[in-house]
Amino acid sequence: MLGILTGMPSTVFSRSMKDSLVMNRIFSYRNNFTPDCVDGYTTNVYLKTNINVWKRNATLWFVPHMYSIADGERYLVSESYNKLQFRDINDYQSDCQVCYSTIRHNRSTLPTVVEFMTPDIYNVYLFNDHILSPFNKRNRHFYHYRYLISIDDQIIVTFRPRVFENTQLVSGQAYIHRPTGRVVKATFKGEFDMIRFQTETTMGEEGARSLLPKECRTNVIFKFMGNQIYATYDAIYDCPVMLPDSVKDVFSLEMMDSIRPVALTSQETHILHEHYESHKPDTTVVANDEPKKFNFVKDVLQDAIGDNLITSIRFRSERAYMKIFPLLSPQYISYSSSHGISYKIKMRGEYYFNAHRYFEFLPWFGYNFKYKKPYFTLPLYFNYNPKRKGQVKVIYGNGNRIGNGTIIDDIRQEQGDSIILSNELHLFDDNYLTISNNVVAFDWLEINSGFTYHRRKAYHPEELEKYGKPQTFRSFAPMLSLKLSPWKKGPTLSVDYERGIEGVMNSDIDYERWEFDGSIKHDFNPLQRISAKVGYGFYSRKKDSYFVDYVHFRDNKLPESWDDEWTGDFQLLDSRWYNESRYYARANLSYESPFFFISWFPLIGRFAERERIYLSALSIDHTRPYFELGYGFTTRLVSIGLFSSFLNRDFQEFGCKLTFELFNRW
Repeated sequence: MLGILTGMPSTVFSRSMKDSLVMNRIFSYRNNFTPDCVDGYTTNVYLKTNINVWKRNATLWFVPHMYSIADGERYLVSESYNKLQFRDINDYQSDCQVCYSTIRHNRSTLPTVVEFMTPDIYNVYLFNDHILSPFNKRNRHFYHYRYLISIDDQIIVTFRPRVFENTQLVSGQAYIHRPTGRVVKATFKGEFDMIRFQTETTMGEEGARSLLPKECRTNVIFKFMGNQIYATYDAIYDCPVMLPDSVKDVFSLEMMDSIRPVALTSQETHILHEHYESHKPDTTVVANDEPKKFNFVKDVLQDAIGDNLITSIRFRSERAYMKIFPLLSPQYISYSSSHGISYKIKMRGEYYFNAHRYFEFLPWFGYNFKYKKPYFTLPLYFNYNPKRKGQVKVIYGNGNRIGNGTIIDDIRQEQGDSIILSNELHLFDDNYLTISNNVVAFDWLEINSGFTYHRRKAYHPEELEKYGKPQTFRSFAPMLSLKLSPWKKGPTLSVDYERGIEGVMNSDIDYERWEFDGSIKHDFNPLQRISAKVGYGFYSRKKDSYFVDYVHFRDNKLPESWDDEWTGDFQLLDSRWYNESRYYARANLSYESPFFFISWFPLIGRFAERERIYLSALSIDHTRPYFELGYGFTTRLVSIGLFSSFLNRDFQEFGCKLTFELFNRW
């Protein structure tokens, strides 16, 4: 092919294009020639999928969204006609109007591939928040560019990772319109999240339309534990047939035949029509015929139970939406040397009165195997002014066990220091209810006010009763939280105040607590980020019987995902330290970059997506300064963090944190 091209009137180049005029035109094309964004743009898109299940075994049943092709036919075809409404290239609403599929239950498979059909080639990331685009100036240091050939007013440019291969980088070539730097068409291949892919896209021709594909084809290969699946996705934009908005999710091969913009291959036609004929209802069956036999394995174990264990359960109506995440998924499992193994699952429910008045129900449930305790949080939100974050919040949950050290001190004072007490005698289970109202009063000020109620019951009530100590403590406290963001790119500041009142709802704890917090995140480039957070909290009022329970400094037995929001958690800090000090002062700092240390190593380096360095410091009552130093990296399989703790300058211990990332984006 190259020999044929070189026979045409052309100019061949071999020098590096790092500082070339053409590359500068590519990098600046979006700003110079597309002043209008795609916000509000609507288009009709035809999507066709061919799936070839080359090899499969029993493990395919446990891969999310692969349940429907784990048995049965090996060659499957799916079509859909969709209306896309764009707010941005990676922010759009897709409404399926007509579809037909030979996949069981019309399920989606390889859902992450859908992102590959709308590449944002001029942005920092090609797809949503991953894979760095070679056509963005901020990524030029990661790619090596070369001229391949020049034909008339177009130049063919090749690109590849500059030093090493990585799942965040791609290689390929592009046809560039030389006078403007517009990408006419491009081909890039890479590997991301267990999928090897090659995408060929032809872009629109002018204005904002040139930011979106005109046609796009993606070939993917999925290999996992002996399974091999090959698939081809074809998308055609700006299809001419306009369907009414009332046409939604119509499963019809006849209608698809009437609006399909391109002809099917003979193989695709045979598969679709054979499936249609085999699933067409038999009108010759009389009413007195025997009903279909019940198959327990297929109807219950496979379709009813198995499908819902592996894939999400979704329900959507005109006003309501519900999603239950799959019950069996590796990313719900995490491990840390401090808290052992834990499991956590989330749900989501919504009910709309209109676009500005709606309920959200976001419960989560979990279990910590080290402490042998289930946890749950049941938050219900009523949104009445989304523009101003106007929201009434009702949250009920069973928080982490909390300690009351004064009880043990009192027992030893009364019974003598020689008495043997259980190590868990001071622990209490904490059930709480919080009701508050949140609103953005000004663009720079967010106010959350309400009250919180805690009922703390002893973990070993019979022992406390033996020594004449109360087994239950209750607290009722009005609270006020102010969040200030006076600078667009500056830090966010917050002030939290809580005042416990005795006698209300049988409360018996009198206290007053203040907390001050500041956080900031700064991006140096698409990959490098520094995050910092400092905080200080103290009790300005307390009695002998009280629980130290801070908002921004607490022990979390069921940690969030690796993308933590800097809640002030420490990975190796002893649990009791959170609840034994009248004050705390802490600081957290992290540096993030995918190409920092391990990315340069052979084999494993190509799969490292992000790396982080952590530094945390803490000061509390009756102890020297405490420090933690950590390093972590994320791959498509797992995220691993390694941490060391120091008390003043003395080494204390070494620990690790691990969360599964396998199929996390599926």
